[in-house]
Amino acid sequence: MPSSERGRFGRISPIALAILVAALLLGSTGGAVAGALITGKQIKNETVTGADIKNGSLGSVDIKNNGLLGADVLNGSLTGADVANGSLTNVDIADEASVWGAMNKDQTDNFVAGDWTPVVSRSLTTPANGFLAVTGTLYAEDDFDLGGQGQLNYNLRIDGKVLDSRRTLAYYDIGAGATGSITLVVPVAKGAHTVQVVVSEAGSGSYLYGGEVSAVFSTTGSTTGLAQVPGRPVVGRANR
Repeated sequence: MPSSERGRFGRISPIALAILVAALLLGSTGGAVAGALITGKQIKNETVTGADIKNGSLGSVDIKNNGLLGADVLNGSLTGADVANGSLTNVDIADEASVWGAMNKDQTDNFVAGDWTPVVSRSLTTPANGFLAVTGTLYAEDDFDLGGQGQLNYNLRIDGKVLDSRRTLAYYDIGAGATGSITLVVPVAKGAHTVQVVVSEAGSGSYLYGGEVSAVFSTTGSTTGLAQVPGRPVVGRANR
């Protein structure tokens, strides 16, 4: 080797040689070395945001069990397709009343009103759009003090609307009594509602013994489920 070439390489300093070797090592190991230099401990808490994470790059294995809360999920962003069939139980669903009822034991003598009059009412709030199955029952007698023959119409009224389902208690004798019941399924919107059993007199007068109303809510159903239990003749209580 010519002396000129030996002299040129002989003038490389130890520092320059070390830098050259380090560059060669980094070039051969690539990002593996750089990746090993950064861990979660080197990242300040709350400095990484959603914009720093590539869409679709995180899977379920990257999220700690029980690490997400309802506050971490955007309202309205989940649908039925996001929930595995059979994975939810009653404890996973917020408590919400689905059955309501009310009873009125007050007696009304000499009832002769021809307009629809509430016997019993119940206010309720449905948690979503759906259907209410409403049942009303009552007991009344012919009011013999008024003479003639009583005849009591009864019906359901929901949110101030009397439904097209009128039924009649026809007493089989003066002073006799009868029971009646009616069930109707109606669609309802989410929110507050009032259900009532209402009556009107079509005869000489009746003696009322109050009534009951109940409602069952479901998010699914149909309005075709209408049923009536016929009035049953009952021996009167002498209106006392």
